Amino acid sequence: MLLKRIKKMIVYRKIKQRKKMFAKHPVTKNHRNKALFRYVVFNFKNRITKNITYKWVGGLKFYASKGDGGIVGNIYFGLYEFYESIFLIHFLREEDTFLDVGANIGHYALLASGVSKCNTIAIEPVPSTFKRLNDQIELNKLSNKIETLNIGVADKSDYLFFSTDKTTMNKVVDETYKEAVKVQVKAIDSLDGSETFNLMKIDVEGFEKFVLNGSSSTLKSDSLKAIIIEINFSNQFYGVENVEILDILLSYNFHPYRYDPIHRELIKLESYNKEQFNTIFIKNYDFVMNRINDSKKIKVWNTYF
Repeated sequence: MLLKRIKKMIVYRKIKQRKKMFAKHPVTKNHRNKALFRYVVFNFKNRITKNITYKWVGGLKFYASKGDGGIVGNIYFGLYEFYESIFLIHFLREEDTFLDVGANIGHYALLASGVSKCNTIAIEPVPSTFKRLNDQIELNKLSNKIETLNIGVADKSDYLFFSTDKTTMNKVVDETYKEAVKVQVKAIDSLDGSETFNLMKIDVEGFEKFVLNGSSSTLKSDSLKAIIIEINFSNQFYGVENVEILDILLSYNFHPYRYDPIHRELIKLESYNKEQFNTIFIKNYDFVMNRINDSKKIKVWNTYF
C-alpha cells in the first residue's frame, strides 16, 4: 500500500512539473491540456510498445521510446529546444552544410535536412545511439542528405572511451568506467569540407572546450556564421569553467545571442544564455538577420513561427 502511494505521488509530481513547463513553452502555453494528453498517452503506450512512430513538423516522422530525451519532448511540446530549433530552421538554406556534433538520435539533423533541405554531417560516437540515428534517417528517407559518422570529436585524432549507459547524456569517460566503449575521435578541422560548414551545433556533455580547440580553422572560416552550443556546467567534470568556452568563441568573433522567433529578433547577451542549456553564437549579425527575415514560416501544431 505504501509503495503504491509513493508511486502515485511521483506520478502526480511529474505531471505537475510538466504542466508548469507546458505553461511556459511558446507552442504549448495555449494548448496545455493537449500537451498533457500527449504526455500521458505516450507514457501509457510506451509500456506496451517500445518504438512508437510519431508525425512531426514539416512532414517529418520519428521513432520514440521512453528515455529518448533528445527527441521525446517533441511529442508533447511540438518542437523541443524550441528557440534553437526555430533559429536553425529560419537560418539554414538548401545550399548550406550543417555540422551536428553530438547528434544523438537526430533532432537537429532531421530538422536541418528534412525541413531546411540542406546537407548535414551528423556525428554520434556511441554505436547503439548511432544505429538509432540512422534508423531515424532511413524512416524519413534522408540518407542522401545526411552523412553520419560513428566517431567522437576532440582536439586531435585519437581514441577515447564513451559511456553507454546514460542515454542522451553519454560522455567521454576514462577506461576504468564499467559501461564504456572505445571510439575513434577526430578534430573538426580534419573533417572533409570543414571550411564549408555554415552552422554548427555542439552538444557533447561538457567536452565542448576540447571540440573547439580542434576547430580553429573552421571557426576562422567565412562560411561559418553561427554556432549552437551547450554550456551548462557539465564541463566542470573535465576541469573546465563556462567562461573558458565563452572566451574561446569571443576570440573568433562569435557573440552570444538569444533568439525571439515571434518577432524574428536576435537579442545580444553579455554572456552565454543562463536561462537555457544552449546558447546561439553569431559571427556575422547582418548576414544572419537578413536570412532570418527572408525565411518562410514553419507550422508547429496549429501555430506558425
